[in-house]
Amino acid sequence: MARQLSLIGETSTWRLDERTREIGRRGIASARAALAAAARHEPDHDRAGRTAA
Repeated sequence: MARQLSLIGETSTWRLDERTREIGRRGIASARAALAAAARHEPDHDRAGRTAA
């Protein structure tokens, strides 16, 4: 992730403070951990929801 899509023009002075960024980082880390844990515990399903044989 070297670069992110810019959603706000470069001329904007709007910024998140470091505390808010850290809260967001922890939330992302938590969500990634939850997804990884769920992937380990779920049976393999195809896109139609059927369990793979």
